[in-house]
Amino acid sequence: MASKIPASAGPPSGNKANVDGGFNPQATSRIKWNVRGGGDRTNTWEIGHTHQLQGQPNIQGVEITQSPRVVLYCWASNNGSGPVALTVLGPTTSQVKNDAVRIGSFRLQLRA
Repeated sequence: MASKIPASAGPPSGNKANVDGGFNPQATSRIKWNVRGGGDRTNTWEIGHTHQLQGQPNIQGVEITQSPRVVLYCWASNNGSGPVALTVLGPTTSQVKNDAVRIGSFRLQLRA
């Protein structure tokens, strides 16, 4: 069963994304973002990179499928800086609902 972990946990320190390339993706995960007001998005993303979410949508739920065991860290900023706004363990068995929060960037990290 999917669960949320405290956002304050944050991603592992010293494990910053190399957005200029420099390493191959470890794997991919499929994420469905439940956007408040409609316009849900589903995309496949590389694990181990920080990604931007176009338009900083107001996210009220997340579903992670076709994925190894991951942690999804989300930030309001476009570059993965500042406090973590949302953290979700994946893969999920269904959508994990949350209070609507604007997301500008996110990172998928492998977990044990």
